[in-house]
Amino acid sequence: MDYKKLQKLSLLSRDIMLNEQPGVRLEKFSDRLGSIEQDPFIGFIGSDYEQTQCRVLFLGKSNAQSAPEHNIIDRQINASLQSFKNADENLENFYRLYANNYLEAMPRWNISRFVNEFRNITGLSLNQVAYANIVPYRYIDAPNNAAYKASFQEFTNPLIEIIQPNLIIPLGATLKDVIEKYLISARDILVSQGINREGRDKRIAEAGWQTIFNAVEDYEEIRRKA
Repeated sequence: MDYKKLQKLSLLSRDIMLNEQPGVRLEKFSDRLGSIEQDPFIGFIGSDYEQTQCRVLFLGKSNAQSAPEHNIIDRQINASLQSFKNADENLENFYRLYANNYLEAMPRWNISRFVNEFRNITGLSLNQVAYANIVPYRYIDAPNNAAYKASFQEFTNPLIEIIQPNLIIPLGATLKDVIEKYLISARDILVSQGINREGRDKRIAEAGWQTIFNAVEDYEEIRRKA
């Protein structure tokens, strides 16, 4: 993986990236953590991700606002991002320190239950998958199409080119349509049916289980063809 290109994504600044993009509403982005809200979430890529037969990327909408009980770990994550951003060498090591902070934080997220159930069925560890958001900043509610379009252009498509997933699992029932609209890739990437998050991430509804099972079928099909 090209960590230099990944480092380049860490240099993105929210307001500079989005300020002149038509239709993007900057007032809908979170300012709860102050100036560090300008820094992107450049994605979690597990240490064993590249060695898997089918590289799986879970792709969400955007970061949620930082909950009070998560403020400390969110600031620790940002501190490790700054170290990666400013590194002149050993980029993989600095990125791994950043990713390890996410290993600590992700189990606290309600949305992780969908990732965990997929992993339980497939036998994948967290270090064998990747996780990112289309909009790499904290957003209030759901991003609009203008934010998705701008983010794909500046961040999401470059990230996907770097990590080269075989399967993208959208974390949202209608997110597949957004991804297929804005995804640009010279490679064959299967975009699974979006995971139905009915239940507001506090439980997995029947429709949620079905979309998880569909994603597992896609995963197994890619592995069979590998």
